[in-house]
Amino acid sequence: MKLKTEKEIYFMLIIDNDGDYIIPVSKEKKEITDFSDFQIENKNIEKLISLLKETKEDDFFVGWGEEKKELYFEQVSEIAEYLKNIENFVDENFNKILWSFEENNLKLILEEEKEEKLSSKLILNNKYSDFKILNEHLIFRKGIMYVFEELFLDTSLLDDLNIDIDKNDIEVFLSLANNYVNDIEINYLDYKIEKKSELKGIPQLVIDKISQDNSLYLKINILYSSISDEFIRKNNLEEIIIINNLEKKISKCKVNLDEINEFIDEIIKIIVKHQKNLGIRYGYFLDEDNLLIIQEKLAKEFVKKDLLQLAGKYKVVGTDKLKKYSIKVAKPKLVGKLKHSIDFLEGELELEIGEEKFSIADILSTLKKDSYIVLGDGTNAIINKKYIEKLEKVFKIDENKKVKISFFDLPIVDEMINDKILKTEINKRKDFFLGINNLESKKIRLPKINATLRKYQEYGCKWLAYLIKNNLGGCLADDMGLGKTLQAIVLINKIHMRPNKRTLVVMPKSLVYNWESEIKKFSSNLNTGIYYGSNRNLEEIMDSEVILTTYGTIRNDIEKLKKIKFDLVILDESQNIKNINAQTTKAVMLLNSKNRIALSGTPVENNLGELYSLFRFLNPSMFGTAEEFNRFYATPIHRDNDQEAINELRKKIYPFILRRIKKEVLKDLPDKIEKVVYIGMNPSQKKYYEERRMYYYNMVHENIKTKGFNKSQFYILQALNELRQITSCPETKNSSIVSSKKIVVIENIIEAVKNNHKVLVFANYINSIEGICKELEKNEIKYLSMTGATKDRHILVDKFQTDSKYKVFVMTLKTGGVGLNLTAADTIFIYDPWWNKTVENQAVDRAYRLGQDRTVFSYKMILKDTIEEKILKLQETKTQLVESLISDEGAAVKSLNEEDIEFILGS
Repeated sequence: MKLKTEKEIYFMLIIDNDGDYIIPVSKEKKEITDFSDFQIENKNIEKLISLLKETKEDDFFVGWGEEKKELYFEQVSEIAEYLKNIENFVDENFNKILWSFEENNLKLILEEEKEEKLSSKLILNNKYSDFKILNEHLIFRKGIMYVFEELFLDTSLLDDLNIDIDKNDIEVFLSLANNYVNDIEINYLDYKIEKKSELKGIPQLVIDKISQDNSLYLKINILYSSISDEFIRKNNLEEIIIINNLEKKISKCKVNLDEINEFIDEIIKIIVKHQKNLGIRYGYFLDEDNLLIIQEKLAKEFVKKDLLQLAGKYKVVGTDKLKKYSIKVAKPKLVGKLKHSIDFLEGELELEIGEEKFSIADILSTLKKDSYIVLGDGTNAIINKKYIEKLEKVFKIDENKKVKISFFDLPIVDEMINDKILKTEINKRKDFFLGINNLESKKIRLPKINATLRKYQEYGCKWLAYLIKNNLGGCLADDMGLGKTLQAIVLINKIHMRPNKRTLVVMPKSLVYNWESEIKKFSSNLNTGIYYGSNRNLEEIMDSEVILTTYGTIRNDIEKLKKIKFDLVILDESQNIKNINAQTTKAVMLLNSKNRIALSGTPVENNLGELYSLFRFLNPSMFGTAEEFNRFYATPIHRDNDQEAINELRKKIYPFILRRIKKEVLKDLPDKIEKVVYIGMNPSQKKYYEERRMYYYNMVHENIKTKGFNKSQFYILQALNELRQITSCPETKNSSIVSSKKIVVIENIIEAVKNNHKVLVFANYINSIEGICKELEKNEIKYLSMTGATKDRHILVDKFQTDSKYKVFVMTLKTGGVGLNLTAADTIFIYDPWWNKTVENQAVDRAYRLGQDRTVFSYKMILKDTIEEKILKLQETKTQLVESLISDEGAAVKSLNEEDIEFILGS
């Protein structure tokens, strides 16, 4: 009898309520149970059949049903290894199942549903949610088997990730998710992911109860933000997830659970010390769950003398249970009178506890020694530690025990005061804060400029003017591309409506000419001077209403500049003063100005010290010393993720930072905004450019003179091409030169990525693309690149469109000009412009097309005093050149006359 071939065996994937398994079937879809009629040569088929037989015969391989014995993926991980190498692996409709091996990923996406609710969803390869998890290595979806390396630790729990969760539980939820799935990518709003080597916990003392025999039950544990050590142990977590809402960061942290032993030892030592002093032999018992049971006499001694002394280090919970020990948690009331001074409210305030009154100074002094206040009836009053910290933070006490409250602390003080008389006095000084809330309807006269302000820009101008009117500083922190410079120019005009005013604008050197161009464009009436460069002369620009300068110039010339009185100082890209101890920051702080404003798309990049430095410039008295800021805000927030400190800081800075992102103001914006960015050359690039320009100027004119204009086209094209390369990638011509344009573009890309935008960069030269990509790598920004030589472009496009980790796509204009859909991007940089405007428009329209739901911002980068600026001006005056200046790379120059060549190559 002729044996059947192995090709007649089909291994069918069955997915039902019991699980996911394999059965061998014939072409007629009948299950094969006897393989003796088949000639098996493929070792993988042989092994798989062997496994199938064992499953039927061995009680170990039992399905979820009582009598059902099938080869389940979840039970036998080797199945996949065999199936990968078998042709006849099919689904229930006999469709061949394909395999996907490379770069498969699972992402957990969290989205805000309601005020305190989030929805979570697992997404496969940035696209699909309709998939089936087979085992710790395999996911199946619509005929494709996606292979992972040991992705899942516990597949039975994965369905729990597609749920709605409470915002308060987000850290617990994400920590569990991170434990279920190896290397899961978390996508939550625009929060950034970072990895911390180890997180220090906050020890917690929980007063569980006072029993019938008056023993104190005290639980000792550790909190890592909102996650307890008990939870970590119970779920065997190796890593936990912590959310920092102020800095919008998600941290994956290791924890050292052994540190609880240090805290237990510390408490036991204190208990033992009191036990000896009281002559008690057996006064406490510690169980295996770190519950400490303390005998009454010993417990009272510990509570009175130590419990709240420990509150500086430990979080103490459950103090309301101490009534049995004549100890109560007091809720003080602030009473007294205040009067107004320039920056402070000052007067006599007392704390009322029950019917007794205490001076704030006495309370703070007593609590430093005893941690409680003894009332007239002998009760020991414990005041909430956070309340005491707030007293210390907000109220400054002079030698006469009178108190001062800073104007900037009024939003915080408000919630501490319930005394009507006191509240009325404070409300008189709160007019400024109330006015902020009514700015939209407030009538504030704005000057006319050569632009129509959008609604959100008009509000920004009102906000700036309102701050200036109240002699206060603020930071306009709008997202990149929303017109911070324009809003600042309106403010400058408003101040200069009165004569003899002087404004200083400080910026990175790359922005000087851009500012000059913007002022000319929007407000040509302003007399503007530039104080920058090796030949700068302070006397020459003193007649200017607006002086443009750089951070480096301020640092070098501060001794001269600090003697000048300015009406307004504006810091553009104010993150340049983020380090309070840097020489540039110290110099900027010395500038003498009545009013101060900052502009920055990223006012805080790394830590809260940057926020302190910014406000030290804007409103110097706002946070006191750096030590006070660290003690009250930076340390609790960075070390403990203290939510109360975060909320308090947010309240305090809220009126003085205005931040809008593109999504918020989308309705007020047109669909596409295009802007020209002018960039100054650094000295070495400028010197080299001028040398080559002069060489080509002379060469072209010599050829025109001897051969005539028409026969000189090759030389003209050669000149234009080399000069364009020097503006774009001068390093390829002279390795000692750094591209000024590349520095500015990378700075802008970094800002865009920090603000959660996806970026397209279009360039003409391969060397430009390579240089940009190297800088992106240095800055650890994930990117994709594409040139004419790139194959499988659709794979790169798909990655950029669907994978959030790829932030930048760099490509040649010709490659990106046709047929691609890149709507994931909303920020575009035309690095070295194509003189054919149609090609540029085609490239921009890769992002600005059907499916794009955000405004697209396109920036054309132009190097000042070069061929790029000359061509741009020619385009404005000779519209036919837009289509016909250079029709293609290597083609002849068209439609240029001798006058045009003189303009382009001339000085």
